[in-house]
Amino acid sequence: MARYGQTFKDRAVARLLAPESASVDEVAREIGVGAQTLERLRCDALSMPARERAWTAAAR
Repeated sequence: MARYGQTFKDRAVARLLAPESASVDEVAREIGVGAQTLERLRCDALSMPARERAWTAAAR
């Protein structure tokens, strides 16, 4: 099982959210992870308190 760093996860999730709002399938293909994995990363990230999220343009 692959392990991804927090920066990788944050950048992947940021691509799914506004303003980019890319599709899960598109991002999954581009970064080489499964769509289900990406869905889980997004779900995990959205369950974090807002102050712990790093989805600013600089974080991408």
